[in-house]
Amino acid sequence: MDKLLLLLIVSLGIVITGCSDDNKVWEPHSPLNTSSLMLQYAEQNNYKQFNTLLLEGSDEASIKKMFETVKQVGTNSKEIKTFTLVTFDNGKTLLVHLTSETEDGKVLIQDVIEIPTEIASDIEKELNKRFEK
Repeated sequence: MDKLLLLLIVSLGIVITGCSDDNKVWEPHSPLNTSSLMLQYAEQNNYKQFNTLLLEGSDEASIKKMFETVKQVGTNSKEIKTFTLVTFDNGKTLLVHLTSETEDGKVLIQDVIEIPTEIASDIEKELNKRFEK
């Protein structure tokens, strides 16, 4: 009887642990995952879930604009790439193309390019537009 109870407890622990990892898929835990969820929610016309992916304090008009942009631009065929902008105090900006997370949990650099000042300025203005209100 004790062995049966122990087996039941261990099995239940494995099931609970396994289920909790499955739930992580539905949480924005990495840039790739968050981008994938964004696309999925837009394709499903699920504004409520889309909204959960955004930084708290985003205004409703900006959120709706982002949602509509993703819906209008998106197609069935897509590729998600991860980039980081690095801006220096001298006005120079680098675009760093990163890999997806590797099996050993690392994110590595694939490429680095300098972005022309005018383009970097335009990107910065566009990204900061919703905070200027």
